[in-house]
Amino acid sequence: MRAYPNILNYVGALDDCLERDDNGEGIYFAGNRSVVFKVRRGDRVCAMKCYTLDDEGRRERYRQLKRALSEVPFGAFVGFDYLEDHIVCADQNGEIGCFDCVSMDWVEGHSLTSAISEAVYLNDREALRRLALDFLRLASELLRSPYVHCDVKFDNIMVDGHGSMFIVDLDPVRRRGEGRVVTEAGTPGFCHPRAHELRLADHCDDYPIAVAAATILAVCDDPSLWRSDKDRAVFDTESCVDGYCSQVVAQARRWEHQPHLLALLEALLSDKPAIYDIRRTLDRVLVCMTGCAADEAGCRCDVFDDHIDCDGVVAVSLAGQWGYLTDKGVDRFYAQALPFSEGLAARCVSDGCWEVIDRRLEVLFTVECSQMGSFFEGRAPVSTGGKWGYIDRGGRMVTQAEYDYCGAFCGGCAIVRKGMLYGVIDIDGRMVIPMSPQVLVRQEDGRVVALEGDDR
Repeated sequence: MRAYPNILNYVGALDDCLERDDNGEGIYFAGNRSVVFKVRRGDRVCAMKCYTLDDEGRRERYRQLKRALSEVPFGAFVGFDYLEDHIVCADQNGEIGCFDCVSMDWVEGHSLTSAISEAVYLNDREALRRLALDFLRLASELLRSPYVHCDVKFDNIMVDGHGSMFIVDLDPVRRRGEGRVVTEAGTPGFCHPRAHELRLADHCDDYPIAVAAATILAVCDDPSLWRSDKDRAVFDTESCVDGYCSQVVAQARRWEHQPHLLALLEALLSDKPAIYDIRRTLDRVLVCMTGCAADEAGCRCDVFDDHIDCDGVVAVSLAGQWGYLTDKGVDRFYAQALPFSEGLAARCVSDGCWEVIDRRLEVLFTVECSQMGSFFEGRAPVSTGGKWGYIDRGGRMVTQAEYDYCGAFCGGCAIVRKGMLYGVIDIDGRMVIPMSPQVLVRQEDGRVVALEGDDR
């Protein structure tokens, strides 16, 4: 393979255009196979990426990427220009030659790794949340784009002074759907341990995005989880794939009532590197955290398993849990959360304990009961001690729990059942149709009638 210059060789070759710090030292950032210098080209400050190791396919990849981006621009990638044979320089053997480089827009800011580290150091939870949301939007945009990055990690993302994020390492980028084989190994702390099994590059970003998203969201909950190692990923991918990751278990306990986040942990446990529903998972996280869909053209309710729009408030479900979707997202999910009726709703916060809330989702009162129904005509059925009764809008038990079934009030009355006997009571609990074996049902027009053909 061809010998390439080292950092000192490049510093000498770029001396006239190299930007320097206050001590007169050239500004650059070294990686495993390249070094990025801050240089001035005419009246522009650029990041010039120079290579220290050979890659015979690099030039053709950049040519293809340049053509692809001219056809379908992608704003998440930093602007670049591939300069062929641009730098005349001595290689590591002392031989003079011409070498390619990449000139990129200089992003005045710092890497996402540094941004998270600074927020962790300051214990700035709000800054961590902003970074997490910005990353989720960037990742969702990347997954929707015609491009695959193949090496998603915090160090490859820059955050400028306005909070915008850009992907700066374009060497591994591929055009989605072009059938190109995987050549980039990715970063071990982020990529799936079996990433080499991916025959094509289209799904290279799935698992690293899940790792990065789960990491930054976990750090939002507990900044002490941010690791000081090179990769900074909270979760051990080898242990995740083997199904024995203690970090996943601990985080699952924290996210017990946030199934949209639990789905990220499920993605980490995948034995396959292609996570086909990762985009939908990110969409759910964004809607639950912000109330907005990642794809502005999409309906935010479409990301949930089910939704019920009652009384102007939407109840949504994920993985068997229910919550309330507002313009700010879903605060948390519950084992049971009833749709709104008459401006009130009830949700089960723990075994034997329900909360009644208003449209602002503020708790009005709690009810000690095992089960509860929605309010109709100022009454809601509740079950306690194995029997049903009714409470009013203030939480007072107005009809004692003595029935085996209590229906919804309509027209000032409700059907009740005690054993095999049916009757009808009024709003004050007085019996208006005596208990009898005849089965009573309510018709669509609200009238209570005896069930025809009942043989009992």
